Amino acid sequence: MSLPPLPIQPILPGATGAPVKRGPKPKLTAEGWFIAALEQLALGGIDAVRVELLAEKLGVTKGMFYARFDTREGFLEAMVDYWRQRTTTGLVAELIAMDSGPEDRLTRLFAISRMDRARTGAWIEVAMRTWALTDERPKRALEEIDRHRLVYFESVLAANGVPREQVPARAFLIYSYVIGDTLLSGDRAAIRDACQALLTAP
Repeated sequence: MSLPPLPIQPILPGATGAPVKRGPKPKLTAEGWFIAALEQLALGGIDAVRVELLAEKLGVTKGMFYARFDTREGFLEAMVDYWRQRTTTGLVAELIAMDSGPEDRLTRLFAISRMDRARTGAWIEVAMRTWALTDERPKRALEEIDRHRLVYFESVLAANGVPREQVPARAFLIYSYVIGDTLLSGDRAAIRDACQALLTAP
């Protein structure tokens, strides 16, 4: 799942096998490397996030990677931190900044799963959670992400008058619903309103 945004798109000309136009290449930033690596993670798991594959994907040399990052391990740590910030901090800050009442904020929680950027980021999060089964770096990041998201969900429910003792359980159920709705295939348009009514009923 990715409640937040991470585009699956070419980072540099030629990254998808299309002919590379002549002329200077755009400068490859650290973010460009991170996005390419997250795409690889979603497609093939952590074993696919290899320097040579990333360089080939981006149409550059391995030397350009090591000119920016000391080691692959250090790069992976920075990639996880980049994803953590993009996935949670950015989205929650965006939702908090919206000038709207409690009911509108609650409605937006249920709309997260229908956002294009959530669907494109969903498979990155699935791959990150799989990687977290064997690596502490994504595990720690995901624990923080889940905690941060749930705190926000709880604040929205509390603002909508949900009884205090029910807030944590309701937040967990809605969070689980959003994740499932993002990942599962099929058309659920007909039952989404019913699900929202059920999960937010007094």
